[in-house]
Amino acid sequence: MGLSNLTKKTLTVSRGFTYTYYVHPAQESKPTLILFHGWPDAAQLWSGLINDYLLPHGYGVVVPDCLGYGESSKPTDPCSYSWRDMAADAVEILDAERLTTVLFAGHDWGSALSQRLYNFYPSRVSGMINVNVAYMPPTGQFDLDIVNEMTRQQYGYGILEYWYLFTAEDGIQAMNQNLESVYSMVFGDPATWLETMTVPGGARKFVSEGRTQQTLPFATAEHKADFMDRLSKDGGFAAPSCWYKAFAFSVQNEADRLVPDENKVINVPLLYWGGEGDVVGRPDRLQPVIDAGLLPDVTSITREGGHWALLEKPAVFGEDVLAWLQERFK
Repeated sequence: MGLSNLTKKTLTVSRGFTYTYYVHPAQESKPTLILFHGWPDAAQLWSGLINDYLLPHGYGVVVPDCLGYGESSKPTDPCSYSWRDMAADAVEILDAERLTTVLFAGHDWGSALSQRLYNFYPSRVSGMINVNVAYMPPTGQFDLDIVNEMTRQQYGYGILEYWYLFTAEDGIQAMNQNLESVYSMVFGDPATWLETMTVPGGARKFVSEGRTQQTLPFATAEHKADFMDRLSKDGGFAAPSCWYKAFAFSVQNEADRLVPDENKVINVPLLYWGGEGDVVGRPDRLQPVIDAGLLPDVTSITREGGHWALLEKPAVFGEDVLAWLQERFK
């Protein structure tokens, strides 16, 4: 079914980029959720949750192809991906749909975007769902080398080692030339990330040598064909990599410094849902943020699976999200 039962729309926002997004109105007094995918996905990521859980229970949805993906604009300047600007784009979509407050949900980079939407526009957010990426408070001091060194001391590996491939021009070129390798690396068994994504030079070696490996059961022929189709055109990874470059090259540090201090505490109900086998979006990254008092109303659920646990265990994910929505947004 995909997203065929939703209404497909486009909107050119005030800074000139065009977003493709999909909508379905809420029934009665049910809330609407805006759902943000991450790398290397598109709006389609959410089709299972939408069709099997949200729509049958009356929830409204707005599902964009995020900037750089799918049928939305694909700028290749990392400055175009500033949190503040992308948050403003999302608010323009909400305004176009006459939605005052909604729940913000996101997976991977989409989780980070939903967090910054609260930081910049708290009045528009009634609740939040962070999938696999715990709240990252805006400090304005991110340094890739420091994060990898610190996590190497904590966990025995640098959780963002693969970013060196994703942010290098020759790395993007290597990924575009070896799409099948990227696919099998990313959608392989979560344990293999300890041999590829989190080893110095591991991701680069795997991709540039054109290696492949077995992928998880959800990575069907149809799933792979969609990936290959999307990433084999429009510059491939050139635009999606800008989400990493913006973080690594200080664009987001500048944006984060603009967040008012009073907006750094998330004062709405927040569901964190993670995969216990996710070695990059580690569930234990949540506790320090709770301890710092930044999430006064948080529900934390960790299930079996890795970074794509929502696709590995779609029924578990859907039921967990639905139960939280029904309890917190009656």
